[in-house]
Amino acid sequence: MAEKESNKRKTYGLSLDPDLMKEVKHLAVDEDRNVNEMLEEGMRLLLQKYKKKGAGR
Repeated sequence: MAEKESNKRKTYGLSLDPDLMKEVKHLAVDEDRNVNEMLEEGMRLLLQKYKKKGAGR
């Protein structure tokens, strides 16, 4: 995945549920990954889910 990622990154301000963020932080520690990686993975999975859902229309 590192080859796919560009050095061009942009910061976004988000407002997230504190309990959700706490869970993500714990998961990141358990998986020895950083929170940003976990959130990006989650967003990619969300996009895949809705792309598949829309394909049947």
